[in-house]
Amino acid sequence: MNRLLTLCLLLVMAGCDCGKGRVVGASNGAIQVNLIGVEPEGVTLAVAVIGPSSTQEKSDLIATLPFALRVEQLMPATYVVRASSVNSAGGVLQTVEQPGVMVSTGGVTEVTIDLSKRQVVVPAETCDGLDNDEDGEVDEAIDLPVCVICQGGMMIGASDDARCGAIPCNGLDHVDVHGDLSPGGEATCVANRHGPMMTARCAGPQACAAPNGPFCPEGTDTLLATKRVCESMINCESGRPVIDRVANGTPCGSLKVCDNGACVVVDAGVMIDAGLPEVDAGVVDRFGCADGTREGFQSLTSYPAIAGCSGAWTIPGVTAASAPGCGRASGNTGTNREGVGCSSADLCSAGWHLCRGKDEVAMKANNSCADAVPAGAAASSLFFAVVQNSVNNTTCDSSTSNNDVFGCGNLGIQLQAAKNCGPLNRALASTQAGSCGFNEAEPNLGPWQCVGGAMSHLAEGAIVTKSGCPNSSCQYDGNAVGNSDKGGVLCCRD
Repeated sequence: MNRLLTLCLLLVMAGCDCGKGRVVGASNGAIQVNLIGVEPEGVTLAVAVIGPSSTQEKSDLIATLPFALRVEQLMPATYVVRASSVNSAGGVLQTVEQPGVMVSTGGVTEVTIDLSKRQVVVPAETCDGLDNDEDGEVDEAIDLPVCVICQGGMMIGASDDARCGAIPCNGLDHVDVHGDLSPGGEATCVANRHGPMMTARCAGPQACAAPNGPFCPEGTDTLLATKRVCESMINCESGRPVIDRVANGTPCGSLKVCDNGACVVVDAGVMIDAGLPEVDAGVVDRFGCADGTREGFQSLTSYPAIAGCSGAWTIPGVTAASAPGCGRASGNTGTNREGVGCSSADLCSAGWHLCRGKDEVAMKANNSCADAVPAGAAASSLFFAVVQNSVNNTTCDSSTSNNDVFGCGNLGIQLQAAKNCGPLNRALASTQAGSCGFNEAEPNLGPWQCVGGAMSHLAEGAIVTKSGCPNSSCQYDGNAVGNSDKGGVLCCRD
């Protein structure tokens, strides 16, 4: 009310009424009490206007509400207005006082009182271009719907409203691969994240924008991982990319393969540098393994003429291996992983053969089986067989006998120097029929099988297959084992 009084002082010279703008006289003013509430027993409204030098009183029977009673002929000044309700016996029921009521020259100042609540009623400010609450300000502090503002006495839609809060946009987040995921390419895994809307949050009057809408801010890219040549990347779309080095011998371009993380050229010149006859690299398969991946002697530059090839076969034998039976479709990454209808020779590429015993392995593997098992391979996980003859007692010889299965790896009986098998370091050898003689190689732990007649323990090399764990039905060390697991054969370039 003090702001009203200040404004009234400024308007006195104009002869204006600070309440409703009515002129009542040349020099005197008036106070009008508007009654909007009274207890049922109240029948009379009594008003006392207390001024600096005098008090004027007036009363009247209360008619239909709202009811007005005016006290006139008041000198311009500031007054205290006391309003009371009186019952029929003359008793005062309620009283409300309002100090600081200014009377201006020729004006009427209105005071609205609710005696039932014992309070002066301040009119609510509305969006109409007027000073409804008579505080000297227009259209201020109005309780408006969300995304609505009062402008020029009219309610219009707003473009932004802090009451909408932070509108989420994370439903637009996505993670994408950019680039070439092939072994010969490079790629990145990039997350695009969206922060919340903090501006332009109104979709229209009384409506905040919906989450994840078209007016969300641009997303910010974050690099999660980078895949380089001779690396693989999986699980990018989940936001948890995994980068790993691809196997040695994986093609990474024309006449190029991956070798310990580098994409290297493999052609006839490389074979010449390795002391091998020059051949047409387009005719002779450079990987050695028919499925294009090596599991033993993985470095193609270090071992261009020998490869450890994992896979399965059902046609018996390594020492008396038949010709390929399934079009070289076998191998642990081949199209015939169960090895059905395949021989051990199907694991080798065209231009390669099962290594012919210890002497050929010594020449093409630098006289060592050390790199037949890659670093980090699990124990008892790989055995690569070769065509090595033996008569008895797991001893390598130059006979045509087929006793035992010899090779390189970390699975099988470990060969001692006295067995005359160097550089071969492992063998599968049994003393009873129908067995390869090494528990961790055979079902239910592995797929190697030496099934035959009563004398089969003297001919494992001629009857051995890798078919004892079809559809990964075996288990070793808590992991499923299939026919193409636990190794295969060593292949040597022709």
